[in-house]
Amino acid sequence: MNFRQKSSRYNAMVLFAAGITGATLIAAVVTSGFRPDFEISLACGLVVSLILHARASFALTRAQQELEMLRGLVSKFRPSSAKAAPKLKFEPVKRGDKKDVDALGLVQAAIENDRVDLYLQPIVSLPQRKVRCFEAFSRLRNEDGEVLKPADYLDAAERANRIGLIDNMILLRAVQALRQLGPESAQYRIFCNISPATIFDQDFFTRFTDYLDANDDLAHRLVFEFTYPAIEMMHGRVKENLNAITKRGFAFSVDHIRRFDLNWQALAEKNFRFVKASSALLLSESAKGAEGQARVKSFRENLRANNIDLIVEKVETEMQLPGILAIGIDYGQGALFGAPKIAGHYVKTEKHPKPEKQLSMAS
Repeated sequence: MNFRQKSSRYNAMVLFAAGITGATLIAAVVTSGFRPDFEISLACGLVVSLILHARASFALTRAQQELEMLRGLVSKFRPSSAKAAPKLKFEPVKRGDKKDVDALGLVQAAIENDRVDLYLQPIVSLPQRKVRCFEAFSRLRNEDGEVLKPADYLDAAERANRIGLIDNMILLRAVQALRQLGPESAQYRIFCNISPATIFDQDFFTRFTDYLDANDDLAHRLVFEFTYPAIEMMHGRVKENLNAITKRGFAFSVDHIRRFDLNWQALAEKNFRFVKASSALLLSESAKGAEGQARVKSFRENLRANNIDLIVEKVETEMQLPGILAIGIDYGQGALFGAPKIAGHYVKTEKHPKPEKQLSMAS
């Protein structure tokens, strides 16, 4: 029974008692010959009843007000429902090219039936080839268990403005993987590819930053990666939102660079701490003789001056490695060091993993 119900019932009881006392007093005055002592006693009883009623009513009203105030505070500061386990929603696409609609139908089915896997590819130190980081990829399976090729749905997702969901999946699975890595692997980072379109979407970005706040202890282990063409075309709002992510301690990486003479200082000021260059770009430039080698050397020196690490990617064969080591690059990624494989291949679950702080990332 709540305070309002108790107050109502108590008031009714006191008022009933006061009414009985008053009626008795009137009857006594009429029938007792107006005996003062009896009348005074009944009058005192009535007054005491009314005083008790007033005090009880005030106390219960005060308690009720305090309770309502507490309820308001609890409602205000209660953990958001967004901290529940992540739920990935995919709104069906009914309009557009039939091929896109079919491709996104497969994505929707995979998400709704929990057929989303995290794949990791190692990034190693050179020349030791010791694993230092991982790049995260999401892979979807159809109802037959076959892995869907990203090329079959990523472009369709971009066109249908559903790429944010793909980013959500990668981020959620990457955080889960980091939570499962043991304490001895605290030096590992995971790179997550993020589309500027997802950072531009303010509704998504709000949930995104809530999720980062809930997992702020992973700030030094989670890196968000953008392609350089995407950075060049970034909207002002995206840049502002990137600053908000930077203030939370998270770093960025850029890949798909085509030139060495970019404004690395400007990127460093935006907290870009990693640059990925393809082995083909670096080796072809070095093969141009002294001038090309000088450009590569200047490139490396500029990165180091701005506290940016260089990762050579797409290293496929042993034949490429001598030329890469001659350049003096510290980190490598590619099939030679490990192909993307399901996270369980690289990640060993702790016996007693810490509970994951989670927020809803539904799109």
